[in-house]
Amino acid sequence: MDTRLAAGISPVTLNGELRALQQFLRFLAGQDRPARERSVLARMLRLESLKTNRPLPQDVPLDQLRHLLQAIEAEIACSHGRNRRMGLLDRAWVFIMIHSGLRVGEVRRLRLSDLDLEGKKVRIEQSKGLKDRIVCLSTPTVEALHTYLQVRGPAATEHAFLYRHQPLSATYCSQRLKTYARRCGVLVKPHQLRHSCATLLLNAGAPILTVQTILGHKFIDTTLGYARLYDGTVAADYYRAMAEIESRFEGGENATTPPDSGQLLALVDALHAGTLNNGQRDTVQALRAGILALGGNSTRSRAQVV
Repeated sequence: MDTRLAAGISPVTLNGELRALQQFLRFLAGQDRPARERSVLARMLRLESLKTNRPLPQDVPLDQLRHLLQAIEAEIACSHGRNRRMGLLDRAWVFIMIHSGLRVGEVRRLRLSDLDLEGKKVRIEQSKGLKDRIVCLSTPTVEALHTYLQVRGPAATEHAFLYRHQPLSATYCSQRLKTYARRCGVLVKPHQLRHSCATLLLNAGAPILTVQTILGHKFIDTTLGYARLYDGTVAADYYRAMAEIESRFEGGENATTPPDSGQLLALVDALHAGTLNNGQRDTVQALRAGILALGGNSTRSRAQVV
């Protein structure tokens, strides 16, 4: 292991090689081996993987998601019937990944019987870790599914999403996103759409346990990885709390201070992204009241001068 690290191999790659080697060693250990070989195998199997930092999930910025969806809408508006049908198909599965956080494999395996469009729900069965879950569907997703299913047509399979009358292949989604990337300049991998769903929900104030349930994570630590992403919501919460703390140092328990430039910048970012949380809405209301009061004072001052 030291030799491999000295050669410039990354810890992640080295851990993968170690796992593969130890799987082979476990196979050998299960056979009738001489005592000396069993001793060597036991020592090798005690080697532990190197500790590595968990990489941040790679979500897609909101403006890039807009460009992607615009490219899909342009495909739907195409006069060619085949292109329009593929656009309707792509919009449906992209929406269900962005809005409901499905994995690409769950999209490909989804069956018509799993969809409850009236109740705005979808049932995911025997997914990763053999877990089942019920996921809500947004109104845009339901509308996109309705429109696609009208042109889906009959098929020999119950799979919801079909291409050339067959269930989607393992590479269909990634290849279609590459096609749209050539048109709009936004290169997105399918799993990033699931990451974007988690990030958008957290930035909009959804509880971490709710996001864990929607995504079907077994461990809360997996979901907490998304909360490590920097966003305007976290920044605004921090600046608002620090403003209150500083006011207490300066003037007392009930003292208030106006938002500073950092808090205002985070608030503007959240307004632009459309992800205001309850605290930020309160800040907007307070700013509005202050501006109105300021306008009223200015009017009275001008009247006094006249």
